[in-house]
Amino acid sequence: MMDLGAFTSFLSSLRQVAGLDFAVWARDGLVYATGPESQPDRLDEGLGRLVARVFDQEDFLHQDNGDLQLFGAPIFQDGLVVGVLTSGRAGRPQDHESGAGGPMKTFMAHLTGLIEDWWTSRQEVDDMAEQLARSFEDFNLYSRLTSEIKTLGFSRAMLEDMCRHFLDVMRVDLAFAKLPERPEYDALVSQGPTAALIDSPTAFTDSLINAIPSDETTIQNSFFIVNDSSADPVFGKLQDRPFRFLAVTLQHKDKFYGWLGLASFNLQEIFRRSEMRLVISMAQQLAVVITNTDLYRDLERFVINMVKSLVFAIEAKDVYTRGHSERVNNLSLELAERLGWDERQKKVLNWSAVLHDVGKIGIPENILNKPGALNDDEYGVIKGHPQKGYVILKPLEQLSNSLPGVLHHHERYDGKGYPQGLKGEEIPLSARIIAIADTYDALTSNRAYRPGKDPETALSIIEKVAGTQLDPEMTPLFVEMIRGALDEQGQLTDSA
Repeated sequence: MMDLGAFTSFLSSLRQVAGLDFAVWARDGLVYATGPESQPDRLDEGLGRLVARVFDQEDFLHQDNGDLQLFGAPIFQDGLVVGVLTSGRAGRPQDHESGAGGPMKTFMAHLTGLIEDWWTSRQEVDDMAEQLARSFEDFNLYSRLTSEIKTLGFSRAMLEDMCRHFLDVMRVDLAFAKLPERPEYDALVSQGPTAALIDSPTAFTDSLINAIPSDETTIQNSFFIVNDSSADPVFGKLQDRPFRFLAVTLQHKDKFYGWLGLASFNLQEIFRRSEMRLVISMAQQLAVVITNTDLYRDLERFVINMVKSLVFAIEAKDVYTRGHSERVNNLSLELAERLGWDERQKKVLNWSAVLHDVGKIGIPENILNKPGALNDDEYGVIKGHPQKGYVILKPLEQLSNSLPGVLHHHERYDGKGYPQGLKGEEIPLSARIIAIADTYDALTSNRAYRPGKDPETALSIIEKVAGTQLDPEMTPLFVEMIRGALDEQGQLTDSA
């Protein structure tokens, strides 16, 4: 439907001044008229014939109906006649009214020009509004994704979520991330009936990437684009239905990681420049995240190797506790598994258990390996190892969550432990788990001042100190776990 807006009021006012009736017509009939609602049949018929001729000839026409003069002028939009403006007045024709330069032709041309300018400006406003709306969508998407990229770790789930955002905002059928050296992170999401007709979306996206020419100059600008696959002999073979395709490189400096890709079977839309900039920006940020993730993992491996070296150094000093940290770690993680801990919690517990005695690296060997009972001063030195371990590990940010287990694994449930005398549930849960595993391994290991006890005797002792030294709820679970792993000879099986 034609939108005349304020022109209806303007034409009505002009009728009062000029004494002319005006009407605007579309191909399917009358849109607006200033004259009386009921007009003579001959006027309707005459106007109908005039309108049809103007649409056909695309030019100003004058029609003499005896005592009624009718005039018609075409209304153009984008070079096509989309409407006709007509006017009529009673009276005999004047010689100059229908001439090539007649005043009525000029007058009507001015009016249709105003209507055309109005529609053009309205279209520009509508286009600008749509562009602003899309730009806002792009900006909103950029804000959301950059926030997620910075706060979430690099993962397949993050890539899939990013692709879903692209589907919604950019009105495409397929969005994917392809990382050749990290296929476990590949992501692909699709929507719409056309996308559902693709037999194998994964094979299709693989073929898209493989078809990108390696010497394509636009790749130097981080993107490759196909606006209509039917016009490209290579991409036209990939699908019977024409499509458009945009691929952006995931690359940081000289390190290439893969591609972000978008595909759509709607050729009425295009990939706008702002959308291309958005995808390129997202790809650049994502490449930085991948790079930082790799650096973090390298640093984490370095820290792990350094920590293992510390553990080996500690156990090299104390010949009687060699393998103690590993055994405590295994027992602690098995108990955590029974408690239903998730992977993040178990990772924190893993390092707490492995490093719980790291502070012993500062204790003299003559105290660690003393064959007899320790005096008060020597015992005081031993009691300082949780605090020493905490101080040693505190600068390592990767181990910050594991520090409570290291610092408090010698606290007692009744509050009589060290270093801070925490009581009951004040003691971190990881420290309470380590305390049980540590106590059991200490009882069953040979020491300089006594031989190790058999597993059943050690379990009986642990049961007696539940509620005073050890957590009363987790201790029975630990005892049940160990007894379940004992063979007929009363020894631990390989699984314990």
